[in-house]
Amino acid sequence: MEDEEILEELETLEVIDDDEGAEFSSPKSDEEPFEKFRQRKISRRLPPLLRLTRRANVFLSFTLIATIIFFVTGNKQIFLDSNMSLILKIIACTAISLSIFSFSAIIECIFYTVKDKKFRLIFHLVSYILIFLASTTISILSLTINLLSEGIDF
Repeated sequence: MEDEEILEELETLEVIDDDEGAEFSSPKSDEEPFEKFRQRKISRRLPPLLRLTRRANVFLSFTLIATIIFFVTGNKQIFLDSNMSLILKIIACTAISLSIFSFSAIIECIFYTVKDKKFRLIFHLVSYILIFLASTTISILSLTINLLSEGIDF
């Protein structure tokens, strides 16, 4: 029984002549699904400009998280006031630049959704809106904390 199955498989294989000799290859029908998968993977790539903005958003998000953690640990370890205000200014600048990049990513997502008439960027659009709102809130909070820590003079 097994010998018959092996013989049937050998009959379906094609022989290819190379410089090195003959090799067996699988039928062409097995190669087609892989090609379809490869084409599908290529078509799901983001546009180049949106890829660059996404990378900038990821970098700025991780930088913002790191500086916030640095501020919290510095506050617990009683850093100098000048160092804490410097960290707050870095947080504010990073959050403002993150909000600018996320806003540009929102515009790009809307543009590519309208242009291609495909709704595959809706998830990206929603995430960039949330990042924009969070970074704007963090920048306002850090600027407010910095203003209050410097004191209000009348």
